[in-house]
Amino acid sequence: MINILYIISLLSIGVGVTKSFYLQKSIQVKYLSKSTAAVISCIESIIEQNFIKPGFLVLACAEKSSTKLDNIKSGLLNFLHKTEKYVVQVANPDDIPICNDNINVDIEFHPFDPFNFTPTADYFLIILDDYVDFTYIARNIIRRRFWNPQAQFIIILFQLTTTDTENKRTAERILSCLFKYNVINIIVCIPRIKNVLNTFIYSWKPYDPPNFCGDYNETAENRTIVVNYCENGKVKYANDLWINKLPLDMHGCTLRILALERQPFVSVNKFDPNIEKWLINLLFKKFNFSVEYEIINAFRGERNEKGVWNGALKELLARKGHILMGGIFPDYDVHEDFECSSSYLADSYTWIVPRAYPSPPWVSLHIIFQNLVWFSAIAGFITCVSTWIFLGHLSKDSNYNQSFGHCFLNTWLCLLGLVAYVRPNKESLRVFFVFLNLYCIIFLTAYQTKLIDMLQNPSFQDQIDTVEKLMQTDLKIGGSEELHDLFYNSTDPFDQLIDKKWITISNMTKAMHDVVVNRNLSVLCSRFELIHLTSVLPELSDSNGRNNYYAFPLNAFSVPLEIIALRGFPFIREVSRDLNKYKQLGINAKVRNYFNVLSMRKRSRLLNTSKVEGKFYALSVQHLQGGFFALAVGAFGGVIVLIFELLSTTTYTVRKHK
Repeated sequence: MINILYIISLLSIGVGVTKSFYLQKSIQVKYLSKSTAAVISCIESIIEQNFIKPGFLVLACAEKSSTKLDNIKSGLLNFLHKTEKYVVQVANPDDIPICNDNINVDIEFHPFDPFNFTPTADYFLIILDDYVDFTYIARNIIRRRFWNPQAQFIIILFQLTTTDTENKRTAERILSCLFKYNVINIIVCIPRIKNVLNTFIYSWKPYDPPNFCGDYNETAENRTIVVNYCENGKVKYANDLWINKLPLDMHGCTLRILALERQPFVSVNKFDPNIEKWLINLLFKKFNFSVEYEIINAFRGERNEKGVWNGALKELLARKGHILMGGIFPDYDVHEDFECSSSYLADSYTWIVPRAYPSPPWVSLHIIFQNLVWFSAIAGFITCVSTWIFLGHLSKDSNYNQSFGHCFLNTWLCLLGLVAYVRPNKESLRVFFVFLNLYCIIFLTAYQTKLIDMLQNPSFQDQIDTVEKLMQTDLKIGGSEELHDLFYNSTDPFDQLIDKKWITISNMTKAMHDVVVNRNLSVLCSRFELIHLTSVLPELSDSNGRNNYYAFPLNAFSVPLEIIALRGFPFIREVSRDLNKYKQLGINAKVRNYFNVLSMRKRSRLLNTSKVEGKFYALSVQHLQGGFFALAVGAFGGVIVLIFELLSTTTYTVRKHK
């Protein structure tokens, strides 16, 4: 009997335990369900109040997530589709984590995936169970083409097995990791452990000068604050969760700038123009930055097939500076992987070749006029001779003014500015004679004026003035490394010919010396740099101030200069706005005028102190070769005419005696 009662009591206890277990489980399920619904409602409220503009939204979640995260993901996707405002793309975690050991290290730049015409995201929505999930998800979205550090980020950390303090520490690690990639517009939503229907909304101020300047080694530890919270799924306060986090005054925080040494934009010598440094200093003076330059004697850098950069851009990726500048014009690869400012100080590039050798000075006597002018002068001379003869016959003037020989010589004398041997007697011929002299005076004055100008500025032999002529010569062709890509990547057959002859030039000063002195090189050079080099290198000018090189009048291409920064650099948009204002205010034009005036003054001083002597500019026998040639022709012609006169006279005398 006792055993039966014992068995019955055990069975009753087991039934009670089972009921208690299922009751506890149902309570837990109901608890999680309410918490999940509260989080979904909270996020929906945040999106409605803050994601105002339609755009591209990326939703990221662990690939093998828990049921609660799946419910949150499903609920938010339904909400987003109902709004019909956002294009939604779901992203999965990567196979390799980032920021997984220490938030102060492991900030290596990860190459982007191959380019695939994907727009950048406007909003990011990330759902997490723990920090480990974040490390895998973050690496995936950072490597994708839709990555946009300046987008608005919402991170949901649904972790109910720890304390609020531990969750806050996790939020600090998330904020610190993303800040290494220039993400500052971010909030972290974490349900409160004591009351899961309420949600904390965390954020921070990465730029909080003068104590915190936003350096890469700074973290969000002990700097995270609750900017808002949700009660029963509703946002408590209607404030802007993504209020501008860039202070107007940086209180002298240091801005490290990597600068390529390239004239006249950036130079170590403070007495050089440094026009780009002046403009950059003016830009960041607004923020009260203390600008610190690191001059790099290197080229911009190129991206290889694996997506790895070299040159100065490699230094920028290593976080050795905040921005990169120095006469840089980014190409498509740079725009894909970096953040660039709006353009300023547009520059042009042209081909520079050796100047042709001067023509012999005596050539100036006949090349001062175009062929059409010479033909017109000859036709006018013949017309004047014919008119003189015609009017002489009609007016019954003297035999001198009717004969061809006399009219020919008189017209020639007038044209040379000499006095006619016999003047006309009749009034009609005198009127013609007066206006003939006026014509001759004007013609002779124009000829002498142009002759003096040509003697002072001698002409040159056949000049290389097109790329086609350049390719037919034995001159080497070169330029900077980044310019080589224009021909290396081109499919044009002519560009490929240039690519085969191309040599990379790192020192433009030495290259211009080879162009002018050694005459064995042609370069593709910036017009800004060319003007500067001409004002400081004496061998680039002769004693009369003419260039000893020849620059093609047509530009090969024109490019805008831009500032390069890592993607998401927070100040780049404000800098771009200021640059656009500078254009409208004419500051860019004033910088160019300042540079041109400065270069003209420096070149003038250079020419005044230069001891270079002209080669053909003093009067020499070569200048008079044309005159000697004319004298020789006259003497030879006179001898020939004399022979004919003697023959005719002798023949006449012989016939008379017979």
